[in-house]
Amino acid sequence: MSATDGIKKAWNKFRSLRGWQAWIVYILIGIGLGYGIRYGLGFILNTPDPVTTVISESMYPYYNIGDVLIVEGVPPKDIHVGDVVVYKLPGREIPIVHRVVAKGKYGVVTKGDNNPLPDPWCPIPWKDVEGKVVLRIPYIGYPKAELDRYLYGSS
Repeated sequence: MSATDGIKKAWNKFRSLRGWQAWIVYILIGIGLGYGIRYGLGFILNTPDPVTTVISESMYPYYNIGDVLIVEGVPPKDIHVGDVVVYKLPGREIPIVHRVVAKGKYGVVTKGDNNPLPDPWCPIPWKDVEGKVVLRIPYIGYPKAELDRYLYGSS
């Protein structure tokens, strides 16, 4: 049997699935695609978390709750005052999306556009900066944002 015959046989078996078996296969394919896209994008964009969702109003009106952001890992020399970066604080699950208001040798000072003062935990060490935002997809992450706000609280 040739390789194409094996592929055809597997495809026909897949197409013949019905009921709960089909649902299980579809769910597994969806999970596989999700992880594949996440880790593939992470590899391409040089960051462990290439996709994040805005869960608070700290960056309003520039970003809204539910906006999905694509993040690119860049070296510190490519991050400038005015760029929007994503970083994680030690011991915190949810990443923070804020604008760089000052840059130094050891890290950055950030502030939400809708906040009156810079973040109190600044400067953020370079090792905690996951990258800068390169793309915004409005509102498609709203269900995830609401779930995160419920589970972790707003930031």
